[in-house]
Amino acid sequence: MVSGAFGYITSTSLKRRNLLSLVRWLLELGTRNRSMADAGGDKACDNLHTGEDDYSSALFQCCVCLDLLYKPIVLSCGHTSCFWCVHNAMQIVQESHCAICRQSYSHFPSICQLLHLLLLKLEPVAYKRREREVLEDEKIRRVESPQFVDQVTPPNSATKNSSSASNSSGSTSTNQQESTENGSVHGLPKKITVEDALCCLCNELLYLPSVLNCGHVYCEACLARMAGERVKCKVCGAPHPGQFPNVCLDLDHFVEENFPVEYAARRQSALVKKSQHQHGNTSSSSAAQDNGKSKKKADASLLLGEERYDIHVGVGCDCCGLYPIKGKRYKCKDCKERIGFDLCESCYNTNSKLPGRFNQQHTSDHRFELDDSTLLSRILVQTALAENHEEEFNEEEFADQDDGNEGHFDHFEDI
Repeated sequence: MVSGAFGYITSTSLKRRNLLSLVRWLLELGTRNRSMADAGGDKACDNLHTGEDDYSSALFQCCVCLDLLYKPIVLSCGHTSCFWCVHNAMQIVQESHCAICRQSYSHFPSICQLLHLLLLKLEPVAYKRREREVLEDEKIRRVESPQFVDQVTPPNSATKNSSSASNSSGSTSTNQQESTENGSVHGLPKKITVEDALCCLCNELLYLPSVLNCGHVYCEACLARMAGERVKCKVCGAPHPGQFPNVCLDLDHFVEENFPVEYAARRQSALVKKSQHQHGNTSSSSAAQDNGKSKKKADASLLLGEERYDIHVGVGCDCCGLYPIKGKRYKCKDCKERIGFDLCESCYNTNSKLPGRFNQQHTSDHRFELDDSTLLSRILVQTALAENHEEEFNEEEFADQDDGNEGHFDHFEDI
């Protein structure tokens, strides 16, 4: 995936900047993207003040655009935002930070499909409005976000897990068809059941839910039990990069409010299990958190050292979500979408079959090539060469003017 903001880098005006200005410009460009996202939030704020909200759940309000979450993404810190709000606010040359707690992260997570389906049931009218708004914006920008079976937009290869999640919720094909047209039966919210909020591992009601980078949701204790050197999703098999995810408090509060009896039972059960396996769980959890902290420090050290120049400006991995890509970048030669399809070296070597994060029509028979056109070190070298060439040209031009105007200087000296 290639950020649209990277288009500015190829402008001719940029070549006239010195190297220090270029680096400063690249570092500040992510902040400029965040300001663009905040501009969308101003409009949402106007709606809030004028009482035009068409949704009732304040828990699921995006912290960036201040509107109902649409295609929600849960960051490793546990805070939620819309798909495009997260992407537009991410830094293109260094690690990004949560808009609420400022915790750093370097991977663009996948959409949390469980939360997506919950919102589709809870707020059908508002979710349909958000869908229209996002589709209109995507059409203007000529980009796409992942599409789901349960929405008006047609399904695609990226919705396999979404379809299975929908089937597990117990919906019939008839109800799914009506949901496609109105967001729920007759445009009214569907009744939320325990089956809509189950852990992917224990298959029980979520208790202290944590969301992995792939978008699947687990109980915090379930993640702690399977934590080792690296957490790996039991549903899709995708490894979870970075630090151990925090509890998504908004989702946790929602589950507790809607299923108080079941939630209390889950809390009691968790306390019993914790007392029985306290040492094992504590060591696993602390080890996972320590791994996350060390990974965070390692990433920070990379950004402060020379290896910062080994990043691809504004380009992310469509498999693990690493953004920007560090090291080798593999670009699909056959994907014609504007945003492209790219893989980092690790995902390329594992032959990942996961679909693109922007609805790209990528298939297994597509060809890849190494691409360093967006490598920061190459950009800096090209800029330096362009500046040297421009300086030499200016010196030669000045020398020619000096030779042609010697008489004029003599004339001024005589005066």
